[in-house]
Amino acid sequence: MTRKALKERAKGALRDNFGSKMLLFIIPIVLGILGGGNGMRTTLDENSSGLDALPGSVWLAVSVVGLIMAVLIIVLTLFVAVITVGAVFNYIKIYRGERNNPQFSNIFVPFHDGSAGKIILLTIVKGLIFIVLMFIPIIGWAIGIYLALGWSQSTYVLFDQLEQDKYEGVMGVLRDSATMMRGLRADYFIFKLSFFWWYVLYGVTGGLAGFWTTPYVNMASVAYYENIGA
Repeated sequence: MTRKALKERAKGALRDNFGSKMLLFIIPIVLGILGGGNGMRTTLDENSSGLDALPGSVWLAVSVVGLIMAVLIIVLTLFVAVITVGAVFNYIKIYRGERNNPQFSNIFVPFHDGSAGKIILLTIVKGLIFIVLMFIPIIGWAIGIYLALGWSQSTYVLFDQLEQDKYEGVMGVLRDSATMMRGLRADYFIFKLSFFWWYVLYGVTGGLAGFWTTPYVNMASVAYYENIGA
């Protein structure tokens, strides 16, 4: 199926009850809009020059607060990862015609059915591998890109493994994704690149275009997975 046909399929899957389908991604969309500013970073930069003069006890308090903030950021990141994958799981069902009018509460299902832990583990393993490769110039970056393209279908593979009660662990999910993408890495890269102007629109609007682009790109990605897995 051509890229144009896949995109048309995605639009068709989103057409009815678009509002309820868009709301599944409302949290990452809003966070994307809020993350577009740098006011907090600027404030911290402007005030950091005066921290050297703080007494030791204040430094300790600042360090503890910093540690707590770091933990909260990690927890929030993993929480958003889970609900985002929860939204993607719903999009797979929508595309397959199994769900047409989803509820916002559907994105929290992974916390109830036990799949949240598997989603978090997959997120952490992939993240750690890419972080390590990031510190290896040229070769590591090339390997990272290769792996990223091969593992691009891991979220959808995880969904099907859980649905079919065939979960084989993180490495099993990554292996099946890489197998599906064998010979298709360049094609998938071009497919994602075909949304370039949508990404530009998202950027120039400070994330506001995400109310349409996020559902559209995610549904199109589901269509791609369904096409290569057919």
